Amino acid sequence: MQSNNKLRLAIRATAAATLLGFASQPVLAQSTAELQAQIDDMQRQLDQMKPAEGVKGWMIPGTDTTMSIGGYIKLDMIWDFDQDLGPSAFVAGLDTSNEESDVHFRAHARQTRINLATNTPTSGGNVKTYIEVDFFGSSGNEIFTNANNPRMRHAYGEWNGWLAGQTWTNFMHFTAYPSTVDFDGPVGVSFVRQAQLRYTMPLGEGSSLAFSAENAETTGFEGSRDNFPDLIAKYKWAGSGGGIELAALGRSLTSDSATGDDNAFGYGLLAAGRLNLTDSTTLMAGVIFGDGVGRYIYSSFSNGVSEVQEGTVDANDPSDPTDDTVLSRTGIGEAYIGANGDLETIEAYGANVAISQKWTSKFSSGLSYGRVEGDQPTDLFPNSFETLQSVHFSNFYQVVDPVTLGLEVSWQDKELANGESADNTRLQLAAQFSF
Repeated sequence: MQSNNKLRLAIRATAAATLLGFASQPVLAQSTAELQAQIDDMQRQLDQMKPAEGVKGWMIPGTDTTMSIGGYIKLDMIWDFDQDLGPSAFVAGLDTSNEESDVHFRAHARQTRINLATNTPTSGGNVKTYIEVDFFGSSGNEIFTNANNPRMRHAYGEWNGWLAGQTWTNFMHFTAYPSTVDFDGPVGVSFVRQAQLRYTMPLGEGSSLAFSAENAETTGFEGSRDNFPDLIAKYKWAGSGGGIELAALGRSLTSDSATGDDNAFGYGLLAAGRLNLTDSTTLMAGVIFGDGVGRYIYSSFSNGVSEVQEGTVDANDPSDPTDDTVLSRTGIGEAYIGANGDLETIEAYGANVAISQKWTSKFSSGLSYGRVEGDQPTDLFPNSFETLQSVHFSNFYQVVDPVTLGLEVSWQDKELANGESADNTRLQLAAQFSF
């Protein structure tokens, strides 16, 4: 009896499954048809994304907008022979108290970057946008994942000479900026990306004049406060024989400290030139000078607050001018608070010179030197650096069009106001795959 009941249950279950299978066929057929229709529609849209005529990229279906994607993947293998400077040769990071010379090795792909650009023609002129990220954001551990967070490099739009968003500062000389394997490049140049509103006016025959209002950021003294954008004007000319750039910067520096409020005017001047000696040899040089120019000279910013020292007013007790606090300030900076509570600006200088040589259609070399020097009071800031120097001997070989190999030997040097110094030699190998 029990076996007969089991047989009947099995027959019923089989019949039910068969009926359900037949009943479900129209549903499956309908779902498959819908899926195929979606695939066909997607294929039609992909077919419509044909290359745009006259410009790089593809047409976005249903619009007049052209989109292009670019970037590269880069591997860096680095040996530091004196001090570990990290993923890039940050000269200000040299430790003058470290007298040992030890070899340090690291490999990373943090310079890898991706960019997206669009171009939309309108009756009022083309509208362009550009977004780029790399992986020099905060990093994870190197034990398992070597994860590195992306960070925004550029994000801006352009229309009829106007630019709004984040990109390189207008106070920067690309005319004399050499190519290096190292991510940082030489000291003594301007190296700032920030939010800004800019208008560029073409003057004809390869020249232009650009004006910008840019994000203000002051550091290095107590109670620093930004109350007005940094204003910059730059003239640029480029031709077959080379190019020149001239720029001027104006800044408002403000302090709200315990000794009172004060403000000062900071400025910077920039001049750079490039001379094509032959079709394969190029000479370039740039110089920056300013009073309160601060972070606009690469590596000259101060990462510490100006504390009070003997002979200055104690921030905690304005009536006591004999505080012996040791200053933590390590960079040149924009300004400092004097004994009378006034905000005093600091003069700084930056210079670089380079020569590049194209040996063949695939192989090129470059030699560059950079220097930064500050004129801050040495008795007030003995632990801040007075000079930074760097040398890069860079070599590039293009294996095929999108693949470039790099080999570079560089030297970094740092000297403090108190006379202490440190240097480092770095060997760097790189492989870059562009797309």
